[in-house]
Amino acid sequence: MSQLHTFEAVSRRLSFTSAADELCLTQSAVSRQIISLETALGWKLFTRKHRAIELTPEGRQLYDAVTRGLDEIGRCVSELRAAVEMPQITVAASVAFSYYWLMPRLERFSERRPEIDLRVLATDQKVDLTRQDADVAVLYGDGNWDGVVVRRLFAERVYPVCSPGYLASHPELQRPRDLLDQTLLHLDGGGNIWGDVNWQVWLARQGVTGQPVRRGIRLNSYPMVLQAAEAGRGVALGWSYITDEMLETNRLVCPFQFPLETRFSYYVGASVDKAAHPMIADFIQWILEECG
Repeated sequence: MSQLHTFEAVSRRLSFTSAADELCLTQSAVSRQIISLETALGWKLFTRKHRAIELTPEGRQLYDAVTRGLDEIGRCVSELRAAVEMPQITVAASVAFSYYWLMPRLERFSERRPEIDLRVLATDQKVDLTRQDADVAVLYGDGNWDGVVVRRLFAERVYPVCSPGYLASHPELQRPRDLLDQTLLHLDGGGNIWGDVNWQVWLARQGVTGQPVRRGIRLNSYPMVLQAAEAGRGVALGWSYITDEMLETNRLVCPFQFPLETRFSYYVGASVDKAAHPMIADFIQWILEECG
């Protein structure tokens, strides 16, 4: 290893003298190590000229391999050092949960555990905790996941929301059937975190038949859906854990009280082998307290 380390310095600088200065060795010691390495390998690594050296084709190939190896070792050491110096938790949640629910509360967790580096993985796609996709995840479903320990956060409640201005300009909006004559804001491509609830399902569960009279607006991001609702572009479906607070601050209003409650809920979970880790257990407890 010491010979390869010396070889890397000589190859990078293309000078025995400069490499010797960098390694705090004599030039003759550097030369001896290179000759010993060449003897062990059975081929020349450098072409020696009058006042310069060049890598042979074999030397260039070895230099590329040694450089890659040292870079990988350095990256690994940095990661290990960072893990020791700053414990990290990766938390996966939907984009909407991360943006509307988790991010406004993270400062309180940082005050509680300032030594933990929290990484938020915002995704609307399925997260497999048993494959180490994340340390902790907010999951949606019936509470049964193989190899995962979960705690229930809250049930799923979905209801229509719009801006106060939109409702004021549409006084006819008084019951679910009236939504067929409104501009509906749809979430497209939201992944599996939203389950099967959309406008068609919501209206059917309210006993509304028929098709909307007006063309709706389709967006592929729930934050964009709510932004459009706040801007008075139409009526959106609101998930209570996000929009309850927006109703309290009058950013949005609910035109009538007909919430849809599904059989699914939201859970916080970790894999069996990680759930008991003190750092992860404390984060899960913190989320439960915030929900409370």
